Amino acid sequence: MTPLAALLVLASALAHATWNAMLKGRRGDPLAASGALCLGWVVAALPMLAVVESPLAASWPHMAASTVLHLVYFYALVAAYRVADLSLVYPIARGLPPLLVALGAVLVLRERLSLVGWGGVALVTAGVLAIGLTRGAGHGRGLGLALLTACLIGGYTLVDGAGARASGSPLGYASWLFVIQGSLFAASAYAIAKPDVRSEMRARWRSGLLAGTLAAAGYAIALWAMTVAPVAHVAALRETSVVFAAAIGAVFLKEPLGRRRLVAAAVVAAGVVAIQLGG
Repeated sequence: MTPLAALLVLASALAHATWNAMLKGRRGDPLAASGALCLGWVVAALPMLAVVESPLAASWPHMAASTVLHLVYFYALVAAYRVADLSLVYPIARGLPPLLVALGAVLVLRERLSLVGWGGVALVTAGVLAIGLTRGAGHGRGLGLALLTACLIGGYTLVDGAGARASGSPLGYASWLFVIQGSLFAASAYAIAKPDVRSEMRARWRSGLLAGTLAAAGYAIALWAMTVAPVAHVAALRETSVVFAAAIGAVFLKEPLGRRRLVAAAVVAAGVVAIQLGG
């Protein structure tokens, strides 16, 4: 991975941690926040449809599969944030996918990773899991939902990595993905929400636009990076967002950090270096 690509993926990681912190928040319902975020996705992506190339037909089945996985992922994530802290849910949900994606990339996408690259993926996975699995952060149901979310993330990452490569236009693929997924989730969230949650969703349109723009920009960068670097490396490097999320959770959401999480963050950093050295 080139230094520029790595730097952009790290920026994508920061964007991802930021919008997840906005989704969790310190008050309000995560469903309202996620519905507003998805509307922000649509608003941010719609203008792009006029200036980017349309994705090739070969990528549309990937987009359909990704849409299903993303919709289930959003509902699992919302459910997890309703019962557990950001500092538990986020590291688990983001910590397992690098390993799942690495295995899938080798088996499905026929990618080859060096021994150092595998070591980097393993370090990132171990570090982000250690950040989440600290005493006092746990909640049984939240942990189960976080694990389900992790599997869904691994699935849609592989699907979208293949789709972006088949599309001929990663930005076109991303733009259509955001418009379709954002519209479907926002509409369904509004339909099932209680009246007070609907009111909150409407009231949060400004923060939703900001969070949606961050989410769209961050994932578009990741999709582009998957076309120029191994999907497993991009997925692992992007999960440094867990370090950012732990810091945001401690500073803004007043969640505990502690020495163990600081050590785990150093392990993640070592994994990032290994991924770069490994290709």
